[in-house]
Amino acid sequence: MDGIDLDSFDAVPEVAGIADTWWRGTDSLIAIYRGEAEVMHAHPCRTATIYAGLDAWGLRGLDT
Repeated sequence: MDGIDLDSFDAVPEVAGIADTWWRGTDSLIAIYRGEAEVMHAHPCRTATIYAGLDAWGLRGLDT
């Protein structure tokens, strides 16, 4: 997780929080889950899921 470069991504304010955050790029989303790992002092258990190759709908979601 420490190797993920988020410099070219914008935080998604709707889900911004201490435990979980989402980041939006030009064609991808990154979900970072770290809250439980930090509470349990298990930093290696932090995870990130990368959704790449998204189109405009995939980045926008269900809002219109």
